[in-house]
Amino acid sequence: MRVKERLAALVWRECVGGFYAERTLVTRVERGIMWVWCNSPALAHQLSLDAEEIIRRLNAQLAGDYVKEIRPTTTGRRRAQEATELDLPRAPQPTRAELEAIRLLPRAVEAIDAEAAHIEDEALRERFRATAIAQRKAQKWRAKHGYTACRHCGWLTPPPLKHCTKCGRTL
Repeated sequence: MRVKERLAALVWRECVGGFYAERTLVTRVERGIMWVWCNSPALAHQLSLDAEEIIRRLNAQLAGDYVKEIRPTTTGRRRAQEATELDLPRAPQPTRAELEAIRLLPRAVEAIDAEAAHIEDEALRERFRATAIAQRKAQKWRAKHGYTACRHCGWLTPPPLKHCTKCGRTL
């Protein structure tokens, strides 16, 4: 179930189309509930009206009944942080070459393969696997480049931020 919930966030953009994809961000999916940040109150309202159709598309793409509810929001940590962090320099990001040079331990790849094994659709399974490997490599890169791990949720937050970009707690 958790794998399919993670996949729901990955297929969000293609299921909602360009309009929503450019203006929203899936912040988490847990127990069938998908939290989606929207860039305006009007968009959040429209998303709530379109939620039933979007849930149908997501579940069709995932071949199951994994997303049961969409909760759009325009408030909270993300909007507040955007307002206060606009003037901060962009956090360093790895290049494609840097990510390709990073080697994962065999047991890390085996764990990803074990998660992916539950996905029946081969194309979706390979997409999940490639994305999970890229995320693990990016985590290793960030840890080596000054990102701080949150004591509460483990998320890596870029310097010079003092609050976790996932849970909002002070680092």
